[in-house]
Amino acid sequence: MKTLITTIFSIVAVLGLTVFGIKLLKENAPEAEKKKRLEAIPVVEVEVVTEDDLKFSLESEGVVTARRDTVLSAAIGGRLTVVDDNFEVGATYKKGFVIAEIDPINYQAAVAQAESILADAELALVQEKARADQAARDWNKIGGGKIASDLVLRVPFLKSAKARVAAAIAARKKAEADLIRTKIVAPFDCRVRSTNLNLGATVVPGSQLGMIYDPKNLMIQLPFSLDDYAQLPKETNVTLFTNIGGELYEWNAEIMWDLGEVGQKTLSAFVLARIFANEEHRSQFVLPSPGIFLNATIGGAVLPKVVSVPRSAVRGRNQIFVLNRENKLEIRDLMVARRTADRVFVTQGIADGEKVILTKLDMPIQGMNLELVKTSKQGEEINTAN
Repeated sequence: MKTLITTIFSIVAVLGLTVFGIKLLKENAPEAEKKKRLEAIPVVEVEVVTEDDLKFSLESEGVVTARRDTVLSAAIGGRLTVVDDNFEVGATYKKGFVIAEIDPINYQAAVAQAESILADAELALVQEKARADQAARDWNKIGGGKIASDLVLRVPFLKSAKARVAAAIAARKKAEADLIRTKIVAPFDCRVRSTNLNLGATVVPGSQLGMIYDPKNLMIQLPFSLDDYAQLPKETNVTLFTNIGGELYEWNAEIMWDLGEVGQKTLSAFVLARIFANEEHRSQFVLPSPGIFLNATIGGAVLPKVVSVPRSAVRGRNQIFVLNRENKLEIRDLMVARRTADRVFVTQGIADGEKVILTKLDMPIQGMNLELVKTSKQGEEINTAN
């Protein structure tokens, strides 16, 4: 019993001392120093933007082609008895030059036969006119003053004779035309692109002797993005150029018309331009050769009242950060009209004289406070944040 009492007393004493010690420690514990929290305001660099008319050039490129590119073919059939010795790829001919001839014997015979038929038809017409006149005189004697019928006066026979003459004349014209077509001539000043048939070959109507094109009547098809296409001036000159052997060659061109449709793969609109000769170049480069690749520049395009913004200041999908008059952040969406390597030109989203933020912000929030970086007289940036 005495041992139990002693144990309980010991436990109570230990608990009491523990509570007293904890209380003593709390009362004498050191108090932590409290500091006022400071807000870090981001310091930003800006550029004041301006509004102005933008004058610029449009760039494109394309391949030179001939405006007239056709098949040299036979209009009639027969054997080629004459072909010009120079009828090879690259040969040039003046308009009307006889390049080849088809054997004309059958067509000469056809002309002679047509003339014979025409002579017979004309003779029959003369005879029928004489019969009609005689029939009219006879009716006047025996008709008793009545009106003669067309058959009595041989009117149908006379019409038939006249029709045979007209048909014979048409047949002779066709025979003469076929005889002329035995000579295959250059339809315009041309150059030979390819040859298919030559001396001794038998041709049928439509047979292709070769391909020809007009080497002095050239054009180029120029693609433009829809944005550039919308800025094409109504009247402008096109400059075409390329570098050959380390030397720059240039030609002027004139826009003729657009193709009126947009390419589905590239979403580009196309225009056709006619190329003019440059007599200052060497003879082989007075005009560019068909098939050559040329660059094109079109001047005179104008975007009125656009704001120029540094391209590096554009964030995400055409967003921009602006420092307003209260030194707060404004996040704007831009309407971009044109882009270059280092600038974008916008029509909506920012106004003349506003401050575009160039500094990258880690966590941009609409309306957050910002501080404009200050510069010394030497142009060095001074961070004025506390």
